[in-house]
Amino acid sequence: MTAAINGDRAMPLVEHLVELRRRLIFSLWILLGGTVLVYQWSGPILSWLARPVGGLVFNAPTDAFYTRCKVAVFGGFLLSLPLILHQVWLFVGCALEERLRKPMLRILPISYFLFVGGAALAVFGVVPGAMHFLLAYGSDEIKQLLTLSAYLQFVTGLALAFGLMFQMPLVLYFLNKVGVVTKEQLSSRRQYIYLLSFIAAGVMTPGPDVFSQLALGVPSIVLFEITLLAMN
Repeated sequence: MTAAINGDRAMPLVEHLVELRRRLIFSLWILLGGTVLVYQWSGPILSWLARPVGGLVFNAPTDAFYTRCKVAVFGGFLLSLPLILHQVWLFVGCALEERLRKPMLRILPISYFLFVGGAALAVFGVVPGAMHFLLAYGSDEIKQLLTLSAYLQFVTGLALAFGLMFQMPLVLYFLNKVGVVTKEQLSSRRQYIYLLSFIAAGVMTPGPDVFSQLALGVPSIVLFEITLLAMN
């Protein structure tokens, strides 16, 4: 039984699994290296992230340390993502048909820039506005006391939601290239895709505020329209 093609030779299933294990181990080492590197700046990064809310607190002795570790892991993931995607390509590329390799090879670097662009839009553009919107519901009697862990969960959740949603153009482009969907089919279902984009934005954003949901839904629709223009 074979599971992948490696050059001109069929790769047995056992070799396929061994190769998968090898790529996963390499990816974990790459992620560890990126995490260690980013950890050195995790303190200043946390201080910068806390600016939109004027400061944060922690209510357990280990919270500050664990939160810095989480910042380092997330930052290390973003930093090492190109190398991790290269490991993905080394594993998946040999199993693809020749006609699919070129589209996939073009998609991977664009995928990284879209993910980082979406995460950057969330952190730099959406988080300050979302926090201003949400904290405005406080009062003199109801004051904010945000913890490190809760705030970081909100920021990273929003960044991941934007990064993942910004992958939609590549998914549609690839499906178009392999013949699953056509430009005409997507155009004729535009209104349903708009609706699904806003529903997905509502589900994926960590907060209940309309601001962050609109901030995710509107760029998704713009990216969808750009994807249609890029299709044949």
